[in-house]
Amino acid sequence: MGVIDSTSQRSDTLVTTPDAQTADTRPAFRRPSIVQPVPTPRAEFQKAQPGVPDTQLTREATGVLVEYSTPLLFNHSHRVFFWAKELGRQTGRTFDVELLFVCAAFHDLGLLRKFSSNDDRFEVDSANALRQFLEHHDVPAARIQVAWDAVALHTTPGIAVYKPIEVELLYNGVGLDVLGIGYEHFPEDLRKKVVDEYPRINFKENIAKAFLAGCGKTSIPHGESIYR
Repeated sequence: MGVIDSTSQRSDTLVTTPDAQTADTRPAFRRPSIVQPVPTPRAEFQKAQPGVPDTQLTREATGVLVEYSTPLLFNHSHRVFFWAKELGRQTGRTFDVELLFVCAAFHDLGLLRKFSSNDDRFEVDSANALRQFLEHHDVPAARIQVAWDAVALHTTPGIAVYKPIEVELLYNGVGLDVLGIGYEHFPEDLRKKVVDEYPRINFKENIAKAFLAGCGKTSIPHGESIYR
């Protein structure tokens, strides 16, 4: 068995590939051709909810949801976080709770026209918005990549289990809130507390409409009546 290097043999002629580059010498991601701006929310909206880590990142992420998102996505994103947080607690493993919340806050923003591109799927639009948000706050690249993967893969089965735990927790939190997967394993008092605080009013109907709009790239303006 031969060794692969930067040379190859073709028709008795030795071909040399100059300046061969391995994958680890390049950035771990490629930027979209058009970057959708993520505005900084007004200070009065930057208030983390009880049970959410109170940091600059979580306060601003909450502010983005309040000012530029919708009641449907605000409640859904918080429920996803609390389900994911409890799933993480049940594993007994350590995980990045702050990053998990920010991922939950951004995971569906690509459904909204303000954060949507013309061509990318809404999960990627959401992940790209999150990358821009985290880069603005000088979050380390490795942590940003975990967040991007978590949001980009939150509807894709079979992959999250092989990624960092935050990716898996977000995926499972979304699956629980949208499809009810694993809901019966949660303490009843926690389920009631979370749903009372972040109600599911017409959730199934409205989230289905939002998904259809996002997948069809006819994203909804923030605040439109579909979310009310």
